[in-house]
Amino acid sequence: MDLRAIATPTTVPLTLLLSQTRIFYTMAHDGSLPLVLAKLHSQTTTPWVSTLISGIFCALISGICPVDILGETTSTSALITYILIHISVVIMRLTHRNISRDLRIPLGA
Repeated sequence: MDLRAIATPTTVPLTLLLSQTRIFYTMAHDGSLPLVLAKLHSQTTTPWVSTLISGIFCALISGICPVDILGETTSTSALITYILIHISVVIMRLTHRNISRDLRIPLGA
């Protein structure tokens, strides 16, 4: 069996789960979500409440839905998110032409 076939099903969900907890933390810190999600653990300084809630949610969903549906849903939502982010960047670039763009990419536009 290929190493990628073993590593991918474990590393991708872990990465998504950990990044999602940081997104919840930031949104709660900004006031978009309940403030309890911005609560940090005293020793590890990680958003433990959002990690716990995200973990419980993922465990429930993975126990209810078949794996093939979860895979298709995850791939489709990642693609839609990727497309929407790039569309919003193009719209923002066209509507806010006078914003300072300090990032310079060699050989870029």
